[in-house]
Amino acid sequence: MSLIDLIGSSIIAGAIIAAIIAMTFVLSGSTLEFKSDLNTQETTAEFTKVLQWDFAKIGTGVSTGPKVLFATSDSLGFRGDIDNNGTLDTVIYRKGAPGDLAETPNPDDFLLFRIVSGGGTQESMAIKIGLTRFTMTYLDSTGGPTTNANNVRGMKVEALVQSEYTMPDVDYAGVYWENTIYPRNLNLTK
Repeated sequence: MSLIDLIGSSIIAGAIIAAIIAMTFVLSGSTLEFKSDLNTQETTAEFTKVLQWDFAKIGTGVSTGPKVLFATSDSLGFRGDIDNNGTLDTVIYRKGAPGDLAETPNPDDFLLFRIVSGGGTQESMAIKIGLTRFTMTYLDSTGGPTTNANNVRGMKVEALVQSEYTMPDVDYAGVYWENTIYPRNLNLTK
């Protein structure tokens, strides 16, 4: 074996090792991106289940007084027995400000506050899932938009959940969710 063969073999072995290392980095980045996407999707799915459950319970067990207390694009207050225990609850969803989550790298994410009071107790929860968009549009009995809480018969909810950290090829992994909910107890015969 000559010196040229030895040098050539070393160069080829170095190129193969470099290719393997590069492929490892690519696979590692893809795995990280996949895990971030999956985590964002699972978080969004759990969040939307709670939201749909609560909103479907608007007006449950309310025989007197308003069912919807207030309805703005970033907050909603309503009454209903959301935990099926026979006690009326007051539930408030309120969007926080982007500065509330200064500890996360995503500058656009914010908290969503869920406050439930009823039966002499109050439970407050700050939902930290990477929400970067959360808007509610309220619908009247004709399906048209309304800003009057007394006329609300349904709501269109839009949410964008993004990961806390950027990905190599994408800024933030994200999931957009949109749903229109017509709570049964708001007397909509649509």
